[in-house]
Amino acid sequence: MWIVLFVIVIGFLAWVDFYLGHKQTTAKEEPPVNTTGNMHLLTTGSHFFDSLFQDIDQANKSIYIQFYILRDDELGQELCKKLIAKAHQGLEVRLLLDYMGSYGLKKKTVNSLKNAGVHFEYSNKPQFPYLLYRINHRNHRKITIIDSEIGYLGGYNVGNEYISRVTRFGDWRDYHLKLRGNVVSELQRLFCDDWNGSTNEKMTQSVSSLTQEVEEKDLLLLPSKGQAGYHYFYEKIKQAKKSIFIGSPYFIPGKKMNRALLSALDRGVSVKVLVPMNPDHPFVQEASYRYVKPLLEAGAEIYQFHEGFYHSKIVMFDDSICDIGTANFDLRSFFYNDELNCIFTDKTEIQAVKKVLDSDLERSEKLTLARLKKTRSSVKVRFKEMVGFLLSPFL
Repeated sequence: MWIVLFVIVIGFLAWVDFYLGHKQTTAKEEPPVNTTGNMHLLTTGSHFFDSLFQDIDQANKSIYIQFYILRDDELGQELCKKLIAKAHQGLEVRLLLDYMGSYGLKKKTVNSLKNAGVHFEYSNKPQFPYLLYRINHRNHRKITIIDSEIGYLGGYNVGNEYISRVTRFGDWRDYHLKLRGNVVSELQRLFCDDWNGSTNEKMTQSVSSLTQEVEEKDLLLLPSKGQAGYHYFYEKIKQAKKSIFIGSPYFIPGKKMNRALLSALDRGVSVKVLVPMNPDHPFVQEASYRYVKPLLEAGAEIYQFHEGFYHSKIVMFDDSICDIGTANFDLRSFFYNDELNCIFTDKTEIQAVKKVLDSDLERSEKLTLARLKKTRSSVKVRFKEMVGFLLSPFL
C-alpha cells in the first residue's frame, strides 16, 4: 500500500514539475518575426562546412555559434581549433551548446576553448526549479552569426556523421541556409536572448555595417519554445488548398496534427511525407506507424529515403510557402524544444528547393500499405511500436 502511495506521489510531483516548467517556458514564447534577406541553400555536409569554415577563417570582428550537438571527433575538433585561433586573434568568439545534446564534449576541449578566450556556455543545464522538465527540455537551434553580416540556420550539427564519415549512416542528407541581410540581425538578437538566458554574463547585440547591393526577399523567422511551431504548421495545414510536403527524420505529429492532415486529404489536398528508410534512434520509426497507416489509407504518399540518412527539416504548402529550419515534425520539436525556422515565399527559391526534393524522392522508396502491414506483423515491431507511442513526446 505504501509503495503504491509513494509511486502516486512521485508521479504527481513529476507531473507538476513538467506542467509548471512547460508553462513558464512557453510564457517566454516570441512572436514570428517578419524580416528580409538573401538565402543560399546548402544540402550536403561538405558544402555546409566548407562554407562555414571559410567564413570563420575570414571573420574579422565576431563569431557567434550555437549548436544542439558538437561531437568531440575530428570535425568537432576542427571547428574548435578554428574558434581558438580566431580568439587568439582578438575576435569576440562565443559558443553556445545544448547541455544534453553535447554531453559528450570532453572537459579538456571545453577548457582549451575557455583558456583561449572563447566565451563558452551550455544552455538548458539541469537545475532547480523544474529539474525534470529542464532535463527533458532541449535547445535544438543551430545558429551562426559571423561579423554581424553572415548567418546560418538549418539542420546540421557538428560531428563526423554530418559529413558522411560514419558508415552506418552513409550519405547524410540535410538542409541548411546561408543568410545575408536584415535577417542576420534577427538571428543575432535570438542568439543574444539564448545566451543571456543561459548565463549571468549579458551580451549586447552588435550592429552590422554591411550595405546590401541586391534586393532582399521577404522572410519570416519562427522561433519556438514549445508551441509556436506547432500552431503555425497546424493552421497552414488547415489552410492548404493543393499540396502539403513534409520532410523530417522523425514523423510523430500527434493525433490532432494527424487529423488535420487527414482532413486535408479529404479536401483533395495532396500530402507527401519523406522520412528515412533506416532510423538513427530506437523506437522513432515504430512510433510513427500509427500515424502513417491512416494517412496511407486516406491516399497520402509516404517515401522512405534509402541512400543514406535523411535528416532534413522542411515543410511546403501549395508550392508557395516553404519552411526550412531546425524543427522536426514530431512531438518533441513541437512541445519540448527551442526551435527556429525560416519561412519564405519567393518563387525562385521555392523552385530551387523543389528540384532538391525531386532528387531526394528519386533516392527514396514509396511505402505501401502492404509493406507496412508486413512490417507490423512482427511481434517485436508491435512491441516497439507500443513503447514508441508511449515515449513519443520524449523521443
